[in-house]
Parts: sequence; C-alpha cells; structure tokens
Amino acid sequence: MDSGGAAPSLPLNFLCALAADSRTGTPPARIAAEQARAMKEGRERRELLEALLRGPYGESAPLWLLEAAIDSDLARKPLQSDPLYGPSLDLALLALSHPSCTPKLRHASLGRCTAVQLGRLGSRQASDILADAVTEALRERKPQQRRMTADLLDTPTDAQLVLRQHRLHSTVISTAVDLLPSYPFVDEKDGEDASTWLERQEAAEQAWRTMWKQVLTAHPEHHRLLVERTDNKDAGHVVREHLLGSIPWDVEPELLEEIAQDDLSFFPLSVLTTRMCRMRRDGAAEQEVREHFANDLAELAPQQRKHIDQLLADDGYGLRYGCRAAISRTAGAADGRWRFILNPDHARQYGEPRPWRTSSDQLASLAQKFAEQATVALELWEPSPESPVRSARDVRWVHDLLQHLPMVTPQVKEKARLICREAKRGLAGRWDYGRYGLDSDTQQARELVDAIERMTAEPFPDPGPARTASLGKPDQVTVRDLADAPDAVLDDYLRRHEGDDVLVEKTLLSFTSRAYRRDLSFADVLKRHSDPQRTLLDLTWNLRRRLGGGPNLREAWVATLLGLPTDDPELIRALPAWTALKARGSRGQAAHPAVTSAVRTALGDNAEAWQRFATSPASYAGPAAWLRLGDLLDAAANGTPWPTPPRK
Repeated sequence: MDSGGAAPSLPLNFLCALAADSRTGTPPARIAAEQARAMKEGRERRELLEALLRGPYGESAPLWLLEAAIDSDLARKPLQSDPLYGPSLDLALLALSHPSCTPKLRHASLGRCTAVQLGRLGSRQASDILADAVTEALRERKPQQRRMTADLLDTPTDAQLVLRQHRLHSTVISTAVDLLPSYPFVDEKDGEDASTWLERQEAAEQAWRTMWKQVLTAHPEHHRLLVERTDNKDAGHVVREHLLGSIPWDVEPELLEEIAQDDLSFFPLSVLTTRMCRMRRDGAAEQEVREHFANDLAELAPQQRKHIDQLLADDGYGLRYGCRAAISRTAGAADGRWRFILNPDHARQYGEPRPWRTSSDQLASLAQKFAEQATVALELWEPSPESPVRSARDVRWVHDLLQHLPMVTPQVKEKARLICREAKRGLAGRWDYGRYGLDSDTQQARELVDAIERMTAEPFPDPGPARTASLGKPDQVTVRDLADAPDAVLDDYLRRHEGDDVLVEKTLLSFTSRAYRRDLSFADVLKRHSDPQRTLLDLTWNLRRRLGGGPNLREAWVATLLGLPTDDPELIRALPAWTALKARGSRGQAAHPAVTSAVRTALGDNAEAWQRFATSPASYAGPAAWLRLGDLLDAAANGTPWPTPPRK
C-alpha cells in the first residue's frame, strides 16, 4: 500500500465504519489503513486497527498492520494496583491468531510477553495455532519443574501466573498444570531441630494446597480436565478434596456426584481397618486376623493391604489409630470436605447464600448416602479415655447423620445418646470463654449436643396444644417466625393449617430471609395456595407493603420468582425495576431473558423511549427502589411523567 502522501483526516467513527463495511482492499479501506498508519498510539488507533483486521483485512493483512496491532497491545502497562489484570490484549490476540501472522512473528512476539500476558493471550478465544505457540513459549521459560515452597504464593512461577488468568484455552491450561510446582519436600538446614523443619514443611504443604485451590477457583469450566490431568499424581487427592469441600457449589453436578461417590467408596476400607485392628487389640494374633478377613483383604489393592498390615504390626499408635479409623474418617469428612454438601445453607458469600450448580434434590441424595455410610461408623463407636468427645468435630457428624437419615432407628438413637453423654463429660471442664474471648468450638459443641438430644428425644404420646403453640396462632405468626422455623416444623405447621391462604402467603415471603431449605421449596409452598398465580402477582405488586426491608430481600424475591418455570409478562412487569434489571440469567447471562423480553416488548424500536427509559428514576435503595418495571416502561414508551413509588 502506498503511504507516501498525507493521510486523510476523517472522524474516527466514520473511518471505522468504512473499514467494517468494506470486505476488500477498496479505496475506503485503504483510506482507513493509511489513517491508522499515520495516527499516533492511543485508543483511537487501536479501535481503527481492530476494525481493519476484522473487516477488509480479515483474510489477508500486510505484515506492518499485524506488527502495529501486536505492538500496540504489548506496550501497554499493567495496572499498578493489580498487575494480574490490566489493559485488554484483544487486539494482539486478533493479530496473533490471524491467518497472515507468520510463525516467526508469533514466536518473537510471545517471547516479549510477560507471564501474565502469555496467560491472557492463551485464552479460549485464541486459535489452536496460537494456543500451541503460547504453550511452547511457556515451556521454553521454565523447562524444569520446581518443588512448592511457601514463598511461591507471593513470587509465583510463570505457570502459576498463567493459571491465575481466567477462561484459558484447554491446551494452555493442560501445559501450565504440568509445569506447576510439585508436592513440597523441604530440605533440612544444618543445625535445624525437627519441630522447626516440620513447621516449614507444613507451611509449604499449605501453600501447595492454596495454589491448587486458586487454580480450581479460577477455572470452573475446566474442573474435569484438572481432575483427569492430576489423577494418579500427588495433586490428585488435593484437587478432589477442594472440589468436594472447598468450592462444591461451582462444580458441575455430574462431576460432583462422581467425586462424592468416589470418596464414599473409601469408607468401607476404614470400617474394615477398624474391625481388624480391634480384633488384634482384643488379643488375636496378626495372622489370625488376616485369615478371618481373608475375603475382604482379597478385594483390596496391594497398597491398601500394606497400610493395614502396618497398623496391625504397630502395637502402639498405629493400632490405636486403626481402631478409630472409621470414626475419624467420618468425623473428618463431616467437618471438612463434606461440610457444605451436608449443609448447603452454610455456603455463603458476603452473608448471602451461594448459588449451587447442583440441585437441592441431588445434594439431598448425596447427603443421605453419606448418612447411610456414617451409620455403619456409628455402630462401631465406643467410648475411649484416650479419645474423649470434647469438640464440635467429634459430634457434628452425628448431628448430620440424624439430619439426613431417611429413618432413624431406636439403635441409632441410643448410640447418639451415648455419644452425647460422653460429650457432656468431655465438655464439662471446658469454658465457653477462654483466654482470648469466646471459645467458639466449645459453644458449637454444646449447641450440637443440645440439637442431637432434641432429635433423639422420645416423642410426646399426645402433643396436645404444645405443637400448635410452637409457632403460635396463624393470624399472629410473623414472616420472621416462619423464616426461622426448621423445615420439619414449618411443613407440619402448614399441614395442620391447610387451606389458610394468608399463612401460605406469609410463608412465601419468608423465603426472602431464608432462601435455602432442604425439604421444603418455594414451589412446594406455592402449590398449597388456592390461586398460586394470582397470589404471586398480588404479592409482587404490593411487595413494599407486604415485605418491605432492604435490597437483599428484594433481590431474594426477584431471584426466586425468576427461578420459577413461568414467563407471565404481568408478573415480570410487577417486579421492582432496579432489582429486575440487575438480575442475571442462568449460567452467567448478563441479564435475565424474561426481563429483557419484557423491556424489548414494551419499547420496541422507539429510540426516544429507550433514551427516556435509560434516565428513569429507578434506584438500588430508597423509595425509588420499589418502582415497578412495568410502570417505568409504560411511562418511557408513552412519554408520560414518571410514576411515584408504591406506598408502604
């Protein structure tokens, strides 16, 4: 292209239009290219270069245009406040993936990149050729894998920095995972005592676990790939534990089910270990124990048999550990990697319940399977002076077991009562307030023991008015009372007052304060109303008067209604406008499709109406937060004055 003359000076938007509308090297496209070449660095030049590469030069581009696009992005400085983020590299990504980009230019450009830039160029938008080039550049930088140390969290390797970028290409993430620091083993220093070495080793192991949690949190779309990539390696069990216990709400349902089932498959091994070790403890010889459990041992892997042999041969700590293997594994799982599956409402962010990808029914099914396995461990529980029951961890699994068992037998109740009795003895010498204030573990343990005793108490032969009085009279019970009631109590209360539509409406509103219930859903309660659709519209239309409160209550109500299988336009229009427009669709959609449909239907192609709607008085808080979406849409479409907020 001839660039000898002065480049024409035209408005940027007009030049971009010329570039985007022209598909070949026609005069308008050449004019835009000349202007891009003559312009100084800056946002306007980048926009024009992008328009050229997406328009007339999308199939074939001159080398100078590709180089200019790459240089324009790579020269931009990252944010000082957070170097992991910063200016977009979309233009460089477009140029490096371009059919005219040569391997030499691609290799040289990637060689100039920082590790963060490599990660951003290795996004899922990258072409396969560019993704391969990014992985090659990453391998060239760190050919030797390092062992993890505590300081690598603050001074990460290139592979760690790449994996801190979101939405990576699968090829890039696979290579980066292979280059991550391996399991740590800290070398002993001269003159270092064992306790100091152990502290450094534990710090390195904790850093290693944290590193893997960062990777899994950043890449929820690649969880299965990460599991497959790390299976049969040191990181395999850490990856699975994090997915099961640290971030289970982000794991796709099928994968979470697989990991949970795999974890449950190891429970019988701990039960077998406990039974064999107790037989050995009670006086049987090692060989006698092995012969007695020969059929069970034959089904184990060689490494599992070796582990049991080591425990049987160790008359000290090993045998004591083996005798409690089933209890320890069950208690540790309930307190650790299973804690959120067993109690999904405990998974919160900024005080609000986290949304789960797995349905409540699937979570309840997994929790029931855990409870059934835990029942076997409960049968093996025995009091032990060496292992007193004195912490929340020691009793939480019993509470979870009782909560999720479909049927609690008298034998289970009796064993649970024995554990409570031992727990009271163990907790008798502990203070609720310790040296540094409230001892939360002691407090939690006491609360769990109280809850277990209530769950295992014998039922009253005739509850009489006591059950009715548990929540009070229906005309006096409040929305707050209903929100605080356990599922079983609330379900029983609604059954005993069947046909009371006002009570059902209060219960529906109570879901804004308690969004998650295991056994009683919003839809279940709604079915008990004589006119479900009408009451939803009425409650929503009068939401300020019937509910009131702050943004969190409005958001909970809107999220609940938008989650129902209904597309009633009148119901959507009755929603609080700001909250409805802020609501997202499923799987990260920027806006809920039912809301966008209502807006488009009302405003159509009327540009003035859209402009008026953009300046509506709807707000996040205050009286204007209660303005209804439909009222604002009508005012914008008709050019009438804005409505006043609904009355309290």
